[in-house]
Amino acid sequence: MTNFRQSPPDKRASSRGSALIAILWVVGLLSIAVFSATQFMFVDLEAESNSNSMFRAEQMADRGIAVATDVNVKNGDPVLRQNFPSAQNFFAQISSEGERLNLNSLLENPEEDRMVLEELFTRWGLRFDQATDVVDNLIDWVDDDDLPTNLGAELPYYIGIDRPHHPFNRPFESLSEVELVNGFDVVMAINPNWKDSFTILSSGELDLNEAPAELIAVTCEVGMAQAELLVEVRDGLDQIRGTDDDQKFETVDVALETLGIPEGFRDRISDRVTVEDNVKRIISVGRSGDVVVERIATIQYTGEAGQILQWSTRRIE
Repeated sequence: MTNFRQSPPDKRASSRGSALIAILWVVGLLSIAVFSATQFMFVDLEAESNSNSMFRAEQMADRGIAVATDVNVKNGDPVLRQNFPSAQNFFAQISSEGERLNLNSLLENPEEDRMVLEELFTRWGLRFDQATDVVDNLIDWVDDDDLPTNLGAELPYYIGIDRPHHPFNRPFESLSEVELVNGFDVVMAINPNWKDSFTILSSGELDLNEAPAELIAVTCEVGMAQAELLVEVRDGLDQIRGTDDDQKFETVDVALETLGIPEGFRDRISDRVTVEDNVKRIISVGRSGDVVVERIATIQYTGEAGQILQWSTRRIE
C-alpha cells in the first residue's frame, strides 16, 4: 500500500493571502474616506453657494430700498422693478404707514376715539360687550394711572394672575406687546391677521389716500358703501392703487365731502385723518437664483431727509 504524506501548508501563500486581505481592507477604508471627504466638500460648496446667493439677494433687496427712498420716486414707477444678469432682480413697493390705524393715537383720546376700535372689533365678529371690554383693557395698559376703566385691568388684576409687572402704563412700543393685554386673545382668535390693520409708527392719522375701505368706514363713522365709493374714486378706473390713473385727494375736506360727511361733523372726524402721512413703508424683495429675501423699512421723512424707524429682513421660501 502506498502511503501519501500530507504536504505542510505553504506559509508564503498564507502570508500573501493575508496581505491581500489587508490591502483590500485598506483600499476599502481609503475609498470610504475619499467618498466622505468628497461629500463634505460638496456640502461645503453647496453651503458656500447658498451663502453667496443669500448675500446677493440681500444686495438686490437693498438696491430696491435705496431706489424707493428717493422722494421723487412714487409707487408704481418702473425703476422700482429691475432685472440684472445671473437671475438677479428686485421689486419694491412704497406705501403710507398711515394706511393702518395708529393704536397709540386712538388710545390717547379714548373718550372720542375708542368707538373706532369698538366698531372695528365688532366688524371682525366680536360681540359689542366683548369689544368694549377689550378696549377698556387697552386703555388701562397705556394710561398712567392705576384706576381700572370700567371693566378694564390695572395692576391689582395682573398681580392676581402672577404678572406683577403689568400693565406698562405707557404707549405701546411694538404691536407684539399688544398681545400681552388682558382679553386681547379674543381679538387674535377671531382675526389672526389683526396686525395688518394697526401700526404704532405712523404720524397718527389714517391716510385716506391709501387706507382700505374698512378702516376708512370705522374711522370716519360712515357705512362701507360710502367708504368703498371713496376708494373707487381714489384708485381710478383700473381700481389698482399706485397707478397713473389714481385720483389722490389734495385735502382732507375734499375727501370727507366725497364720503358724504355733513360739514358740521367734519371737525371731529378731521382730527383722525390725513391725505398724506410723512412716514412711508418700503417693502423690497430681492432675488438671486432661487434665493428670495424681503426687506421692510419704515422711514419718517422731513422734507427730503429720511430717518429709519424700523427695519426687518426675512427669507421667503
